[in-house]
Amino acid sequence: LDIKKYKVEETIFDWQTQSKITFLELIKKYGKTKNLKSIFTLHNKICIQIDEDVSIFSLKDKNESDRLLESLQTYFIDNSRVDAIFVRDISSAQRKWIYKVLEDKGFDKKRLYRLKTTFSKR
Repeated sequence: LDIKKYKVEETIFDWQTQSKITFLELIKKYGKTKNLKSIFTLHNKICIQIDEDVSIFSLKDKNESDRLLESLQTYFIDNSRVDAIFVRDISSAQRKWIYKVLEDKGFDKKRLYRLKTTFSKR
């Protein structure tokens, strides 16, 4: 027998559909349009803003969201796409402004403030 390792693709929680999607589904559904889009992190979340519409996706923790943002950036560069602006979660002032904008759009404040989706083992 020849046993080979295989990789299981990670999934991303889509707040809009309340389901998990893959990276390619994320690109097909939310990155398809050629309109200028802003893609940014907010703790363990990735937000894609196209015009006034904002879509939010949750990951396990901040490191995972940074890694996904980097993967999205690499995907856009490799496919010669220049229709996105990538912004990392850096300052508290930026976070406060984003929280206010997202709350005004109807997103739940408690869910926005969560830093992780997994719980500690204690």
